[in-house]
Amino acid sequence: MKKPNIIILVIDTLREDHSQGLEKLRELGFVKYENAIAPAPWTLPSHISLITGLYPSQHGVHEAFGVYPDREMMGLSASQLNKLNHGIIGELMEEDYNTYIFSANPFLSPYFGFNKYTESFIVYYSSLDKVNDIKELNRIRYLDSLVNDKGYIGTAKYLINQGNYGLLFYGIKTFIMRRLRKFAAMIGLLDLTMEKGSTLILKLLNEIKLNEPFFLLINIMEAHGPYVNSEFWSDFAAKAVHKAVFENVIDERVANILRKEYSRHAEYAVNKAIDIVHTLNRYLDNALFIITSDHGELLGDGGLSHGYFLKDGLLRVPLWVKWPNSFRAPKQNRPFISLVEIPSMIKAAVNNDDCEVGSSVAISESFGPPPWLLPNNHKARYKNLSVETLIKKFSHRIRIYTSKCTFTYDESLDSIEDNNCEESVARRIIDVIRPTLNVGPSI
Repeated sequence: MKKPNIIILVIDTLREDHSQGLEKLRELGFVKYENAIAPAPWTLPSHISLITGLYPSQHGVHEAFGVYPDREMMGLSASQLNKLNHGIIGELMEEDYNTYIFSANPFLSPYFGFNKYTESFIVYYSSLDKVNDIKELNRIRYLDSLVNDKGYIGTAKYLINQGNYGLLFYGIKTFIMRRLRKFAAMIGLLDLTMEKGSTLILKLLNEIKLNEPFFLLINIMEAHGPYVNSEFWSDFAAKAVHKAVFENVIDERVANILRKEYSRHAEYAVNKAIDIVHTLNRYLDNALFIITSDHGELLGDGGLSHGYFLKDGLLRVPLWVKWPNSFRAPKQNRPFISLVEIPSMIKAAVNNDDCEVGSSVAISESFGPPPWLLPNNHKARYKNLSVETLIKKFSHRIRIYTSKCTFTYDESLDSIEDNNCEESVARRIIDVIRPTLNVGPSI
């Protein structure tokens, strides 16, 4: 029997309650599964769970005090992915699958250990540049690296000394166009926040020949921030998220902006996802096509942005699946479904085995503040925090969903919070999952 192609499309940062546009997928034979839970509140640990079938505490790739995404976690992620043979990606390669990664998210790159593939295209680029193809993207990246190292004048002198006048003139043109696009955005003539790489991914998918059988992992970022043109938004939002994490205070100015802007970005991302499905239509008959998100985005409903928080707006994600035509689509037989089930679904489709979908328990884990609140980038803010506060925030917390109740367990402090059931019931549930997650005994 012909092996099915496997496609996973991750609509980064898409909340389940903002994914209504995906209902169009029913017309193409997709099945929607309910109560899908992301295993982590931010990109890297969630994606690694998705391809390995392991929760973050099991695969070990997660934040911690002294382990930050821009430094230590690169090596940690690469090391762990190698030890785990890249999860389902490695298993499929051993079964002669060609593997492709098209990502608009820099976490899904060789820098973080995603280096087992037939072909890979990391297409994330600044919205200041209108990029038409990978060659142009690479030229811009090279110029940016030169400017970061030598400055504008130093880069110009270097290119002149090299006799590379073509790249010099291209750099001058890029510099001018960036300034014009910034000005147009500042006066409201241009929105620099909507397009974050999916148009280029669509172009690549139309041009590249995917050798079957294949595994294709796609990440698009249109539902992800930034949501506002302002150059000051990044620091403004970071201050608000820092306040939400360490003071439990929501800045309503930021929350109102997020509520207003997030919806249209999510809608745009969903439309791009539908376009990608249609672009890959020729493969649908013999493909397991999974569409989901790695996490959502908090809009003042229990927090801001993503990472750290363990709230529904962040953890409940869409999950739509198109099974191969020769495979009977399984019904969901339990109330929840975790993204860690995806490798099992893939194996069932590849081996034409029976597949059970759903779980009585689903969990998500957090180990500290979100990755962009790094101490090295926000030294002044961290300097004002007590050691006790830092220890408390960099703790292992688990959000546990069951049909009986939902609650958060702080393993570091052995405390239960945000629960809708008796503590005795919650502790019995913790005792059941404790061996699975290698969680230590109660204090």
